[in-house]
Amino acid sequence: MDRLPEELITLVASFLEREEDQSHIGFLQRKKLPSRLPPYATLSRTWQLAIEDRTFRDLRFKSTELPYVTEVVTGHRRGLIASIQYQVVLPDYPDHHCAKFETEKDQERNSQAFTYAIHALFQLLKTLEGNGKDKATRSIALDLCDIYSPMDKFHRSEDKLQEDELQVELAKRYDLWEHRYEHSVLKLLDHPELPVLSMVSGFRLTFMAHRHVEPRSTILMAAKCLTLQSIGISVNDNEKKDRDVRRQARQDLATALPSLPNSSLREFTFGFYHEDPSNQYFSPPSALLPPAEAALPTDHFSRALHTLSKSTNLTSLTLNPIVISPSLYWPSDITGANPPHWPNLRHHHVEFNMTAPNGEWYFIRNPDRPMDEEEVANDSDDPEESASDTDSEPLSEDSLRPDSYAPRREARAIGDYPVRSFRTMPDDALMDPLLLAMARAAKQMPRLQTMSLMSTMRDPDGAGFEVHFHGEGENSRLGIEVGDTEGARLIWAVGKWRPSEEILGEWREGKQGVKVKFWEFE
Repeated sequence: MDRLPEELITLVASFLEREEDQSHIGFLQRKKLPSRLPPYATLSRTWQLAIEDRTFRDLRFKSTELPYVTEVVTGHRRGLIASIQYQVVLPDYPDHHCAKFETEKDQERNSQAFTYAIHALFQLLKTLEGNGKDKATRSIALDLCDIYSPMDKFHRSEDKLQEDELQVELAKRYDLWEHRYEHSVLKLLDHPELPVLSMVSGFRLTFMAHRHVEPRSTILMAAKCLTLQSIGISVNDNEKKDRDVRRQARQDLATALPSLPNSSLREFTFGFYHEDPSNQYFSPPSALLPPAEAALPTDHFSRALHTLSKSTNLTSLTLNPIVISPSLYWPSDITGANPPHWPNLRHHHVEFNMTAPNGEWYFIRNPDRPMDEEEVANDSDDPEESASDTDSEPLSEDSLRPDSYAPRREARAIGDYPVRSFRTMPDDALMDPLLLAMARAAKQMPRLQTMSLMSTMRDPDGAGFEVHFHGEGENSRLGIEVGDTEGARLIWAVGKWRPSEEILGEWREGKQGVKVKFWEFE
């Protein structure tokens, strides 16, 4: 076997199937199958190195498997790792707790387990840096891809989940499913003790559908990676039951953002998921902390993102979806004598919510659209909303009685019931300052190639609100062009609404020769 050139063996090894093909099986039904690669590693030393390069290049393991990984990843294998996908396993809980909300004690226990798992991972990464010939030679992309307890709904065994769903349907079992922990937040404790890493170039924490990590904690983790070039974080901004918790989370996040190593950062992608109220008559509470003195509340989070976006080497900024104010582009205290500057930013893309941080709506009713019948219907006496329902509150952890959960009443309290969708036209009083700030910022981005601002709003026909800038040679995502791809283009997919001349003037002044096109969704 060693008669073949090493390069050829490596090429052949790259075509070997790692696992049995399961593409014909539903994702949730797929099983973890043994790798087919190890037998090839016994053929010769050259084959061993070729197979280990594939085996250790992209690692995926659970926090419970970390001791084994530490034992196996030694010697030359340290230099083979290019990416790590890490799953944090939280403590298990008894079956009868599936019918109970997490208590403060549960949340503390989970945060401690989460902290231990993250500290242990960072310690492993620190050892990979090592010294001499056995240290890591590749930069590593780190992805915290899942966080769960084995009793969480979609992590129970297939047989148990099917049986539990059947028992719930037969009214023989009460299960809160993911509602058990929907208001729980995992916090990273003792973050100053995390080791500083120099070989992690990418950091991702994908949005956990049900287990939520404190936004500030994600930034504090990333800040320990001093040579980060790419960040992709998606966290939750959807705490509607306790408005003070949401306000403090946004403030803490704003305070943490400056700690990122912005000198090396090239790409920053951040999702701060928030669902606008389904009942658009509802007035959402402000997400801004009240000021200590008599003054208007400040959107510190948008201002912190504004500062980050000006990082010297940053080339790409993507925010979606997110609740923002004009301060993201142009804080109100900026003067013309000292305008901000984005020296290397080429791509700036934002998907914004229909509501602003202060709780106001960016959109109003289209006067040309009549009220639907269900909008004027009186739903105060809802037959599905029992008078015996109470607010969702946890009982004692030791109690065997299920906690009360009234989804309809809770949805009404936070503006998610009844569903009333009618806000499809921009409110000039709020939208104009946002678009004007965007245009002013674009003037200060000399290398800008693409820029967009899109809303989560969709009208009954599926049309939205989008503004797209494309530099010369850049193709339009909307599939339309103003003549051709030569020259800069500014495309407004905003229905029959039109921006002010002041906004268009700022664009024309900042991007001379820009072609303006108004386009309606078909």
